[in-house]
Amino acid sequence: MKSHTKLMFAFLAMLALASTSCAKLQARDNLNKGVRAFREAKYEEAVNYFKQATKLDPGYLDAEVYLGMAYLQQYIPNAESEESKKNADLAIETFNGILAREPNNVSAIAGLAYMYQNLVQLQKAREFYKKNADLAPNDPVPLYAVGSVDWLIVFDKNNPPPEPEQLTLVDEGLAFLDKALAINPNYEEAMAYKNLLYREKARLTPDETAKTQLIAQADEWFNKALETRKKIQEAKKSVGGVVADSK
Repeated sequence: MKSHTKLMFAFLAMLALASTSCAKLQARDNLNKGVRAFREAKYEEAVNYFKQATKLDPGYLDAEVYLGMAYLQQYIPNAESEESKKNADLAIETFNGILAREPNNVSAIAGLAYMYQNLVQLQKAREFYKKNADLAPNDPVPLYAVGSVDWLIVFDKNNPPPEPEQLTLVDEGLAFLDKALAINPNYEEAMAYKNLLYREKARLTPDETAKTQLIAQADEWFNKALETRKKIQEAKKSVGGVVADSK
């Protein structure tokens, strides 16, 4: 009798294991289908696949990250529609749910930073871009993002921070852009924002001599950005020409 009971429990355990494995396989199939729909910009379809994947395999972080990104892609900046707002809320809820279980998930942090920037909640965007930069110190993009958001906060004419805070943000932004340029010396956008931040620093500087020097630095970075853009465009044309000749 005891032997029969043990066999029954073993059989039930095997069934449960097989069922779990089957659910995980189905979840991965839904993830793959969702990724294909996502790449084809069929975001509503992608959402359904990703939701099904997370239902089949609760805690499937890859599916949850893609789900958040699919919601994010359906948000239209400056749109007043309820549907757009709903997608923004769902994206934030999804990314926060991921971070509640995995606080250092870079994809969720980057998603929240981007979402908050598009919602013009710039202080929150700055906070998450800085977290992203801390977790991915060799990636120039979040470093650049901190610098660009710092400028957006300082340049806000409707609700500007106090001048001492503006100066702090300018210096922080310049430091982060320097780090981005140390990783990618041809980062044209980072050069452009260095130009903009130096102009804000000049505006905030009472000393006329220092102001003149800062404007000169801004002009230098403006010209560097233009030269870099020209070189990148010429390089693309050159590569395009080689490809065209080889056909």
